Amino acid sequence: MTGCNFIEEQKAESIIKNYYQAIKDENYEEAFEQLHLYDYDAEADESMLSAGTTLSTEEAKEFYLKKVDLLKEQNYQLKDFEIGEVEYADGHTFWHHIKLRVDLNGQEFEWTEVAEIYNEKLLIGEKDDTYGKYRDGKMNFDIEEENISF
Repeated sequence: MTGCNFIEEQKAESIIKNYYQAIKDENYEEAFEQLHLYDYDAEADESMLSAGTTLSTEEAKEFYLKKVDLLKEQNYQLKDFEIGEVEYADGHTFWHHIKLRVDLNGQEFEWTEVAEIYNEKLLIGEKDDTYGKYRDGKMNFDIEEENISF
């Protein structure tokens, strides 16, 4: 059983590295390819993880790049990341803790978040980085109505 988990952890780390390195390199199209995309129902404050997104791939990419544009406007740049410990909820379900070093308009911050694999794609979970929603897989919500406190 440990061997199976090790292989799954290695697969997850590979996807995680690809995503964060793409964000660091500002290769947002590559980052987009790594993400599990899902719709968000703001009224119910509910993420539709298992349903995914109703957007087409092109619409989802356009939406993602629009979110990223908001980050660029604020001079948000991932400077470095570190994949930390693996945490298990049971003998099978696990996630990685990620440490981020971010430059936001000339000021440096250190934030943490968790990342796991969901349907062979990256799902970013709990995060200290309030700007993380502009680079994660959350789709189909009204960006203009979001309280952007940059």
